[in-house]
Amino acid sequence: MASANKKTGNSSAKSSGSTQRRSPSGKASSTSSPRSRSRKNVKKTPIITVLKDSSAGRFLLGTVAVICVLGVDFLVSLNQFDRFFMLLGIELIAAVLIGWIRFVLRGRNDEDN
Repeated sequence: MASANKKTGNSSAKSSGSTQRRSPSGKASSTSSPRSRSRKNVKKTPIITVLKDSSAGRFLLGTVAVICVLGVDFLVSLNQFDRFFMLLGIELIAAVLIGWIRFVLRGRNDEDN
């Protein structure tokens, strides 16, 4: 009976939950369901990282940031244009100062290295 099993490829020791397949190279591969073929080690990157890496994404993030700042200014100013422009001016001055300080600090760090 052992010789009959060798000729036909049948084995009595198969697991009941999986099926045996033979690849073209003759190796048996065991598959239990179609889900076992899905990629489990896929590295998922956050969408914000993907947007920061491309120029179109940076443009989109900048546009969204400007729209958010203008929206908050409109809400805080309560449709009083003098207050809106005062807030916007203060925010622009703060943004320019922060950018200038970052530029100076980066320049000093580059000189040290």
